[in-house]
Amino acid sequence: MIYLDHNATAPLRPCARKALEDWFSHNGWGNASSLHASGRNARELVEEAREAVAQLVGAKPAQIIFTSGATEADNIAVHAWAAADAARPVLASTRLEHPAILEPLRFLEKSRPVEWLPASRDGGLNQDALERLPAEQTGLVCCMGANNETGRILSWQEVASWGRQRGIPVHADLTQLIGKAPVDLSATDAASVAFSGHKLGALSGCGVLWSSRPLSPLLRGGPQERDRRAGTENLAGILSLGAVARWLTENASAEQERTNRLGKRLREEIADLPGVETTLPEALALPSTVHLRLPVGAEAVLIRMDLQGVCASSGSACSSGAIEPSETLLAMGWTPEEARRVLRLSLGWNTTEAEIDRAAEILGQILSEMRDSDAADL
Repeated sequence: MIYLDHNATAPLRPCARKALEDWFSHNGWGNASSLHASGRNARELVEEAREAVAQLVGAKPAQIIFTSGATEADNIAVHAWAAADAARPVLASTRLEHPAILEPLRFLEKSRPVEWLPASRDGGLNQDALERLPAEQTGLVCCMGANNETGRILSWQEVASWGRQRGIPVHADLTQLIGKAPVDLSATDAASVAFSGHKLGALSGCGVLWSSRPLSPLLRGGPQERDRRAGTENLAGILSLGAVARWLTENASAEQERTNRLGKRLREEIADLPGVETTLPEALALPSTVHLRLPVGAEAVLIRMDLQGVCASSGSACSSGAIEPSETLLAMGWTPEEARRVLRLSLGWNTTEAEIDRAAEILGQILSEMRDSDAADL
């Protein structure tokens, strides 16, 4: 199998697997809220992981809240900031965001104003629209770090600085950015940040919310996470994320350099395929994400690639077995037909040059066969 869908989830890294195997061989259970030896051991593991995650992103350990994933972290942030200041009822975002941001905002839009900021054709944020927001009435702006579909890097730091100057909290979903580019939260003007473990090569079911100040909890119950997120900690997920964070702290630069090289190689291989073009210039996109416009519909291509052992994605929502036009691409001004002709190839820690070469070859063969088939039908 050639796995080129790391933006959806990354395979478990060896460091995470080893940490889990060592844990299971010695104990493998324990409630971090219990006072006995097993509970104390679990608490120590949770706090060690918290320190590792904090070090990776330049944060203080006390600012790190473990959640079930970025979706929960985003929901906590959106609802908490929305409730923080009744005098600032306006919420703002583009439609480029992940559903973990869009859906809470749509829910809140039933009772308060939400400003949907326009996006540019290349997936950037319209700065003029940002400037037109009613600053004294705006209680939250959401801006992701990099788009999960297109790989477009967004100016979240500039938006955060803009917000801080006006007293407007900015929440950033950095799920697709952390581990792929340097992030130092000690120097950010963002009010809160969310990301997820499984995109980094940890277990799914564990995420992080970082906040510059205490936020009202979304889940209420026990006193876990210093009364900020109730529920027994996902010890296995947290342990795996801590192991990945430690590895990335030591090796992130080398891995990012390797990914840059692989992404460039893939772009070069794709450039030779007739009718295929990248949708974003290299300077605007994550090196690990290559977003392509195809001469044919993506659904048929994805099925054929899967049959030949290549896992890829259109980046679009799947509904009733059919690929629907991506809301992200429609927000960028693409037509539904254009949006149905995209392919996303996303690289990660275990991608090899041989896999890239083979995947490009397979894609070329598939497109050639489909072109010949269409010609024969005519």
